[in-house]
Amino acid sequence: MAATAMSAATTYFYGTRLTTNNTASYSGKVQALLKFGTKKKAAPPPPPKRAPANTKPSGERLVWLPGAQPPEWLDGTMVGDRGFDPFGFAKPAEYLQFDLDSLDQNLAKNLAGEVIGTRFEATEVKPTPFQPYTEVFGLQRFRECELIHGRWAMLGALGALAVEAFTGVAWQDAGKVELVEGASYLGLPLPFSLTTLIWIEVILIGYIEFQRNAELDPEKRLYPGGKFFDPLGLANDPEEKARLQLAELKHSRKQLNNFENSNYAYTECVCKRQNKLK
Repeated sequence: MAATAMSAATTYFYGTRLTTNNTASYSGKVQALLKFGTKKKAAPPPPPKRAPANTKPSGERLVWLPGAQPPEWLDGTMVGDRGFDPFGFAKPAEYLQFDLDSLDQNLAKNLAGEVIGTRFEATEVKPTPFQPYTEVFGLQRFRECELIHGRWAMLGALGALAVEAFTGVAWQDAGKVELVEGASYLGLPLPFSLTTLIWIEVILIGYIEFQRNAELDPEKRLYPGGKFFDPLGLANDPEEKARLQLAELKHSRKQLNNFENSNYAYTECVCKRQNKLK
């Protein structure tokens, strides 16, 4: 009876009383909570950390020019961030906070409020359709413009090479052929005038842009995905998605530079030809 009373009076500090399955017996068992005699399981080793896409294998950050110091607002978190912003276009806007102006009618002169501090926008994206960015010159908006323009540049380069290969007409002379011979596609005449084709393009591209600008999520605005834009599911893996995003940015920047160089070379050739004719 004494042993039974001791086990029944056991407090939570010493252990927890476990009753046996035999209801006829009043004896109990005490399971110690401290577990001095047991060995703790070793914690599993942490998974190896992968270096971000904007860093070298040595851990040093990749920059656009060796030895260049990236600005503080380009911290390398965005894909393809190499710290290139020499003019500070993407620097967060700083707003001055003014005190209230003096409005005392008994004073001979009411003084304007003084500057009492500065303020920065907490986020660049706001839930406003067709105007989701708080700043015109913002890092997130610059990334969207860079990516959209780069995609158009890649499509333009592919279109120029493909049309020249199929028709034999150079891309800089395509407009002349359309004006003289009429609209055509891969050498086949189209039943539309050039003005009609321009209106069709404006309506289609305008509808697409309105639908894209109605999306408030910056990630979906740039990478909608789904069965229409990613039917093969190439971006299902996060690491593979980051790799593809970086590859797209690299190709976009190359094509933007190629178009700029091509336009410069074409303009220089035209100017030299005109000078020779004179």
